[in-house]
Amino acid sequence: MNIKKTFLAFQIVAGWWGHQPGQPAVGGVSTAHLPFSNIKMNIKKILLLPILVIAVNSCFSQNKKINVYAFVSEDCPISIYMAPSLKSVAEQYATKINFYLVFPLATSTRKTAALFKTQHKLSSFIIKLDSTQAITKKLGAVVTPEVIITGADDAILYKGRINDAYQEPGKRRHIYTGNDLDVALQKVAQGEDVPKPWKKAVGCFITIKK
Repeated sequence: MNIKKTFLAFQIVAGWWGHQPGQPAVGGVSTAHLPFSNIKMNIKKILLLPILVIAVNSCFSQNKKINVYAFVSEDCPISIYMAPSLKSVAEQYATKINFYLVFPLATSTRKTAALFKTQHKLSSFIIKLDSTQAITKKLGAVVTPEVIITGADDAILYKGRINDAYQEPGKRRHIYTGNDLDVALQKVAQGEDVPKPWKKAVGCFITIKK
């Protein structure tokens, strides 16, 4: 929820809390339609306040149906190199799309994953430790880094590289010319299909458990 919507939600809750029959609500926001506006006892208001807050938030919260899963590993040089590209794209779409950092190796811990997120300033991402590789197998991730975009029904909308900096492991361009993830999200945000073929991700292979 953005700042404007948060402020409006606060006005509604504040208005309901202090509203007395026959008086306008705080901030000029009408609370006559709220089901608890006629409750006078403070104890009842205290008990019902959490319910009201949840209801108000649900009215204004954005329904994020698109998910971006970025499969990374702390020790993979290409994962480290791609972090700034992940950061810039996530910051651009964070209000509309869910972003997850998926760590598919059993060697990753909550501490090492949090350190990776902090060091590379990936604050828009939610950490998912996937030591059982349930997410990895479900989405078919093969290397780190690799990004997979899914829709509301978990359909894969894009699966591939973040950008074209690496043509193969160990061979990096000095300047990459295209950000595949950004282009894919532009299409998805507009309700369009991401054109195929999708370029395969280049990185460190994930050892898949049997």
